[in-house]
Amino acid sequence: YYRKFKLLLRFEIISYIKKNFDNKFVLIGDDWVKYNMKSVSSNFDTKYIKQLYQGNICLDLGSMQGSSSLYSRSNQIIESGGLIIQSRQEDYNKIWGQLEKKILFKNLKELTMLINKLSNDGSYSKQLLDEIYKNFSSSNKMIEENLDKITKIVN
Repeated sequence: YYRKFKLLLRFEIISYIKKNFDNKFVLIGDDWVKYNMKSVSSNFDTKYIKQLYQGNICLDLGSMQGSSSLYSRSNQIIESGGLIIQSRQEDYNKIWGQLEKKILFKNLKELTMLINKLSNDGSYSKQLLDEIYKNFSSSNKMIEENLDKITKIVN
């Protein structure tokens, strides 16, 4: 039921965006065709994905497997220099902190406001990209510290 509910939410959000932002919106994925939505075919080539995300506003509706802010797609968007807009996930405060109101949404009104602000204000979007980059600038150090903890437990 969880997956079906998430799929329904995705469908409703994408339908809303297609209706309100169709000229600014590119939908990617082969599965959308069965819902009569025009989309670009899936392409999992990492160079293609990086070019696609880089410098664009990228909608992330979260993982189908859970409610984590960071997972493969969100990581790819951030690493590629994409401007992520994400549905609020369970761990949002820990991951995004001060960026919460700038990139997260919990309803269609907030999503609309984010899209409009980011698509109409290039300098703000660039500033926000810098803030996202800074938010994760110490992530390598955190990974090392966590690996050290795991190593101590194992040994």
